[in-house]
Amino acid sequence: MLEGVIDSLGITNFVLVIVGGSLLIVVLLVMSYFKVLLSIASFTYPNAKYRAIGNPFLSNSVLSPLVEGNNLNEVYQELEDRGYDLSKEATLDQNELERELESETMSFMRRAYRNCPLSAKEFAGAWLLRFDVRMAKRALKSKMTGDSREDMSEKLIPVRRVDEKVIDSLVNARDLQEVIDILKEAGFEEPLQGEDPTEDMYSLEVSFDRYVYQRIQKSVKNVESEERPPVKYFFGRYVDVKNLKILIRGLREGVDKEQLKKALLPSGRELERWKLESMVESSGLEEALVELEGTSYAEIRRDAATMGPFEIEKYLDKKMIQMASEVMSQNVLSVGPLLRFLVGKEVELRNLNILSRGLREKMPSESIEALLVMEDRV
Repeated sequence: MLEGVIDSLGITNFVLVIVGGSLLIVVLLVMSYFKVLLSIASFTYPNAKYRAIGNPFLSNSVLSPLVEGNNLNEVYQELEDRGYDLSKEATLDQNELERELESETMSFMRRAYRNCPLSAKEFAGAWLLRFDVRMAKRALKSKMTGDSREDMSEKLIPVRRVDEKVIDSLVNARDLQEVIDILKEAGFEEPLQGEDPTEDMYSLEVSFDRYVYQRIQKSVKNVESEERPPVKYFFGRYVDVKNLKILIRGLREGVDKEQLKKALLPSGRELERWKLESMVESSGLEEALVELEGTSYAEIRRDAATMGPFEIEKYLDKKMIQMASEVMSQNVLSVGPLLRFLVGKEVELRNLNILSRGLREKMPSESIEALLVMEDRV
């Protein structure tokens, strides 16, 4: 019957192919647009949360009045207003304050992970793994140096794998081997395999760092296709900055060249492995930085020779904030705010430690402000 209707209308096979193809294209376009809408919808609530919490301690409008006010009580009040829950002991002791600030930062990041849509959740979890590894390293070093249970407990902050239960086990471990066994049970068997911290802690730290890199790299590949390009770009930039920190610190401290090459992560966004290894082989830092010409990091060459380690770290942290802000502006309805929030919280912790210690030690306000990373000045 249908064939009879088609014949009566004079519709040829060629016209049918065109119509069918057009309909298929329309369906594909609608499906693609629908996936984009679903992605935007899944990030709407989390992004609202990230913006509500924000990164206030990167803002000149928040930090400068605190620096100029020269009053730690004002800093504590601002922290409370921004959702930080600090004890009275933290207001009396700088070390306790820094410990609780780190703990609160981890709390913010865990909340960001819990609110993260499934499309990027694995990546957010892998990003937090960096801090789990930091705690694992601290536990090993603490046991090796013979810290008391109380001292070790004060150094360890709950993240994800290294949670309160794991920390309690680590603190009560009888010896180094038990600490290693606990960390293996917590999921760190791979980086600990065949490594002996008593013989070569540097090699073990490299093993941990490489393990984190591999986990984040794998998580990027598993991000949904709509969010993958900005996450991949973000990760590439992070690797560049991480490698520059390792390389510059290593060259300044005279680390053995082979050890330094071993410590470097694989290629990032711009800095290929061969370029990094060439920089390691340079006769000094100034010569090494010549290799940065033509990259986004070329400007560091002008001042690095006269910059101290802290100033270089500040410069590279500013690059990370700049990059994360760029990613956010281009992906404001999807994964951008999450990436910006995570990077921002790390740099905020740095700023808060500098601010509180500077005020406590009566540093000149201009000296404190010069050390802070402010997004308004990036």
